[in-house]
Amino acid sequence: MAVSQLPAALVERLCTQLGPENVVVEGDQLEEISRTCIPYRQYPAAAVYPCSVEQVSELVKAAAEYNVPVWPVSTGKNWGYGEKIACYPGGITLVLERMNKIHFVDEELGYAVIEPGVTYQQLSDHLRESGSRFWSDSAGTTRFASVLGNALDKGRGLTPYADHFGCLCGMDVVLPDGSLLETGGGPQGNNEVRHTYKWGVGPYMDGLFVQSNLGVVVQAGIWLMPEPEQFDFAVFEYTAPDDKYGAFIDDMRELVFQGALRSHPHIANDFAMMCILSQYPFELLQGARSLNAEGAETWRNKQGVARWTFAAGLYGSREEVKFQKRTLKRVLGKYGILRFLGAVAKDNWYGALWRVAARWGNRLLGKSDDLYQLLDPSINLYRGVPTDYFVRQAYFKSHDEKPMEDIDPARDQCGFVWIGPTVPFSSRHVEKSLDLARALFTEYDFDFFVEVIIESARSVFLLAGVFYDRNDPDEEARALAWYEAMRETFVAHGYPPYRATTMSQAQALDTNPVARDVLAKIKESIDPANVIAPGRYGTPLRVDTSD
Repeated sequence: MAVSQLPAALVERLCTQLGPENVVVEGDQLEEISRTCIPYRQYPAAAVYPCSVEQVSELVKAAAEYNVPVWPVSTGKNWGYGEKIACYPGGITLVLERMNKIHFVDEELGYAVIEPGVTYQQLSDHLRESGSRFWSDSAGTTRFASVLGNALDKGRGLTPYADHFGCLCGMDVVLPDGSLLETGGGPQGNNEVRHTYKWGVGPYMDGLFVQSNLGVVVQAGIWLMPEPEQFDFAVFEYTAPDDKYGAFIDDMRELVFQGALRSHPHIANDFAMMCILSQYPFELLQGARSLNAEGAETWRNKQGVARWTFAAGLYGSREEVKFQKRTLKRVLGKYGILRFLGAVAKDNWYGALWRVAARWGNRLLGKSDDLYQLLDPSINLYRGVPTDYFVRQAYFKSHDEKPMEDIDPARDQCGFVWIGPTVPFSSRHVEKSLDLARALFTEYDFDFFVEVIIESARSVFLLAGVFYDRNDPDEEARALAWYEAMRETFVAHGYPPYRATTMSQAQALDTNPVARDVLAKIKESIDPANVIAPGRYGTPLRVDTSD
């Protein structure tokens, strides 16, 4: 590992401002901090861990004085998108995980004000232990991801509050000159609605700091979901012929429009489900690099997995949940098997009875007990309770088994990368996008992993990913080539990704030069030295990081 070093005077200044325990310049520690799952890597010259807004402000001013770029991250748990690495070598990685205060939760109006180091687990525990009547939505990644970090990269959850960016309201932002901006459009320091009314007066400013490099968000309001009167949980398995899939997609859209489907499920293909349930069946490869149709079918039958599967939460009054169940049965019954299993989560004799029935029901249907093990973490996610269960799939090909605790795919050198094109929610577009993706998986010889994530009644995300061996340079190069081909192909067809990995952020707006240039002008006006995260999401990439 070879990176440029920071000026000694700057290191001394950082140690004085932040404390030496919060400044990392040693090569072995930087190597571990910079581990990533994606087929791309850069190393910083230093990593710093501020504990206060004042320290962030002083750091930004010092970096600007020495002309050193700063790459902010929250906890860096966005596995498969870039983790803590920047899109350039050198500079300072600004890790905000030690700024982890929950300033307060407003139980009347349903929002929390938190710092970027607050994790899903921390917020969920706080709400539960305080007896709150609110839930916090959680991404399906890890319990220890940042609530604000995920929202600032437009990440998603599964409950009706799945739009994490949409739930942000009112930010404190350290600007490139070190000053502190309060968004919300009202009087600074005296705006009672900055966390309850998104739009404020004048231009909407919160959006300028999402997927951007115009400042460092150090605090924000996040809206919480009121616990519903009744909750239930549904599991659906698609068993209809392939030629009915388009009609199924169109009916799913109408369920969302009608309010019968209020959660935001991931419709996972068979391979995506099998990654969760078991380890990769290398014995079925027969010398190939990916499973052929026969091998995939053998594996699918062994696990008892349908071609497409999704889970969903049902929320509302008793009457509303009855309507949702009745409508889902009527519509989805045409396409497969629908089961309601919310009773499994009840902590009483009734729940215990349902757990036994669900386990034996799976066995009678020829399914593995591993499918039963999915119930608790799945139900919890749809109630806003975070879990590490699903991110364990990152280990299914690179390790002999999935760990149950201390899960960190980047540290453990799991190789995988995600891309999520945004697609109109219609059978014509969804089937076209699946065909595009399937062809590229075949061309680059990777197993077809895809989830259709319901973003709204009008759009879905087509989450696709490949798993590769980080210790095999040829396979890593093939994974990178697959990613670039996916990105270029889907953009060319009008399906841009909803978020970008670090390795593609600098080119994120190249196909929209007017938008790119407008943002570049804004960037130049408030950050003329291009100090904060150069290259992030299409704004100018600074290549000179020398002393």
